[in-house]
Amino acid sequence: MYNYYNPYQYYAPYQQQYAKPIALQGKLIDNIEAVKAVDIPLDGSTSYFPLADGSAIVSKQLKQDGTSRVVVYKPDTEEKQVKYVTEAELDDIKKELENLKRQMPVKEGEPV
Repeated sequence: MYNYYNPYQYYAPYQQQYAKPIALQGKLIDNIEAVKAVDIPLDGSTSYFPLADGSAIVSKQLKQDGTSRVVVYKPDTEEKQVKYVTEAELDDIKKELENLKRQMPVKEGEPV
């Protein structure tokens, strides 16, 4: 079959696709008890409700059995102590490793 050029054929111009911004469902609430009364989508998507004082974020989702799943996320406010190894402590560890290497029996054919 002969494929010929048709000047009347319409070509759609290239349309650039933009990424759709992600929008979270929910709203700002005053206390955790307010989440119980808030309506959520029936499609099973999760709605997020940050507390006005910033102390937690509450999520609510409709489960398949018709009940709601409520999860409270609280920031970790516990300060963790970080201990850094000093150069002297590192030298002591290196010396201990060298002593252990010397104490290990050497098998024939293995590099020392």
